[in-house]
Amino acid sequence: MRPNPISLSHDMTLLHLTEQRFRTDRLTGVFAVPLQKDTAAGYAILPGLLTRSCEDYPTMAAFSRRLDELYGATVQGHIYRLGGWQLIAFSISYLNRRYTLDGSDLTADCTRLLLDMLFRPVLEDGVFPADAFAQEQRCLLERLQGEMNDKRMYARQRCEEVLCPDHPFSLNPNGTEETVAALTPAAATESLSRLLTDSHIHWLYQSGDDPAPLVAALEERFATLPYRRPAAVKADASFTIKESALTEYMPLRQAKLVLGFRIAVTEPEGPVQAAQLMNTLWGGCATSLCFTHVREEQSLCYYCASSYDKFQGVLLVDSGVQPENAQRTKEEVLKQLDAIREGSFSDEELEAARRSLIQRYVSAADHPEALENFYISQTLYDTYRTPEDMAQRLSAITREDVCRAARLTHFDTTYLLMPDDEEVTA
Repeated sequence: MRPNPISLSHDMTLLHLTEQRFRTDRLTGVFAVPLQKDTAAGYAILPGLLTRSCEDYPTMAAFSRRLDELYGATVQGHIYRLGGWQLIAFSISYLNRRYTLDGSDLTADCTRLLLDMLFRPVLEDGVFPADAFAQEQRCLLERLQGEMNDKRMYARQRCEEVLCPDHPFSLNPNGTEETVAALTPAAATESLSRLLTDSHIHWLYQSGDDPAPLVAALEERFATLPYRRPAAVKADASFTIKESALTEYMPLRQAKLVLGFRIAVTEPEGPVQAAQLMNTLWGGCATSLCFTHVREEQSLCYYCASSYDKFQGVLLVDSGVQPENAQRTKEEVLKQLDAIREGSFSDEELEAARRSLIQRYVSAADHPEALENFYISQTLYDTYRTPEDMAQRLSAITREDVCRAARLTHFDTTYLLMPDDEEVTA
């Protein structure tokens, strides 16, 4: 069933997903702000701080008891990056009234709790409590250290930095160890104030019930703000092709090779579905050309996969290789891109890629969180398509559409993370 976008006051939108196949309803607030080095950490710490308490339930134990009273409702907070934007999301999932013992509707109570997390957090002298802040600051630092220890993730991030220097896309939406360590309770409190006034806000409501009471509750709470001033969302598909290369050394056994590409196909305009299918054929599924020819047939790498960011027009191909195979792996990856440009792939390979991509869209409707993630990626430009729409569009993509997308793809950056003299697992 097609989602129903509802315009709210205070520059907000509610996307009502009316087809309810799950036992739980789900309400999510998505707050989009420009991704910036000096503000990313302050926003990134908020999900941890806000999903643990509120004024009426000021301790984690009291907050947990309240969730238990609401039939085991759950709250979550997440950080996303879409192109040059940082998205901070807060969700509450709760049992649909069809499954409560007395048929009671939990929507009002759960909405109030989610809004209290945002508007009535626990503060001491007007700022977040020092002990709670210190715990979440430590958790955020540990997350960043975990990313550093994941050498595959680290190599991809470093390639993005070289590929898109001085651009928000190259920034980590969780901040950096330096900016997180420099945070204070007062700075985090100020970040929450800015989030409520400066962000683009989209609400996603997964329920078959009438959204009118929810709309009224959201608008009433945001009417307490003095003003809202969300930044304009502007598409920027421009880029300059360069020939960048960077090699770094770390204690690891397996080298990490990441190749960065720019493609002149981005949201909200452009043949994005053709680019997605091209990427899947190239290195985005288990039957892709890179997997089959580079990894399986020539045994040049341990893994080889491509990914496409449709908001920034960036493609990355990352692989784990023996150091002596890095150059040959790079050459073979570029050779597979040339093969797509020239149409040198079989109909069976194309259809296998198409089926793989369609299955991803179809499976998005199998779980509330997966469906939410599918639509969150569309909130930036308010262009909502269902998984069925996407599958139908992909079915219409031709071989020539895929070749054309490959011809719009330009090689830019080589990043190589090499073993140094020490030897540890990577």
